[in-house]
Amino acid sequence: MFLSQSDIEAKKNEIFPVKDHFDPSNLSEASYDLRVGDEVFLSEDRVPTRLCEGSPFVLLPPGQFALVKTYEKIKIPKELIGLISIKSKFKFQGLINISGFHVDPTYEGHLIFAVQNVGPSDIRLKLGEKVFMIMFAGLQTPYTGKPRQPGYDSISLDQMAQLGGPSVTLAQLKNNLDRMSLSLKIYGALAIAIFVAVITLLFELLRR
Repeated sequence: MFLSQSDIEAKKNEIFPVKDHFDPSNLSEASYDLRVGDEVFLSEDRVPTRLCEGSPFVLLPPGQFALVKTYEKIKIPKELIGLISIKSKFKFQGLINISGFHVDPTYEGHLIFAVQNVGPSDIRLKLGEKVFMIMFAGLQTPYTGKPRQPGYDSISLDQMAQLGGPSVTLAQLKNNLDRMSLSLKIYGALAIAIFVAVITLLFELLRR
């Protein structure tokens, strides 16, 4: 069973260990909207981008992979599991979640979303913007194992390494294909010209 808006609000002190991280306006009927935090790592960069009030935007070109840290720090109680997703507004732009889709019981920390822009246009993310969402589902039997290791306070080196190197955009692929096509036309024409010249030369030699 999923927690309703009133259920989430009743557990806000348990789910949001940092008091200022809970905002009632982020509540929906059965979910809570998560905001973009102060760290974003683009796969083509070497280090994360720090967002602040003076520089709150980051640009995700088509094809780009990124890691995005949430503003909120959350804690999942033993009797719940968190289900995470991206808000429809950004899904329609082409932003997809390529990381996990759930948060285990007893996890405590910021969430790090791995995303990709599969749309045709740039996607702009802003510090504090509601981009992600989390729903909470009850477990029939509360988790009784050891608490999870401490969660993330920032984007880790391992996460950056797993994301890989620079991505190839659709535009870049098109340009590469256009260059290959042009090269094939040029070299193909040369090959035909050489072939014709050789055949002509052979005929001339045979006629002598």
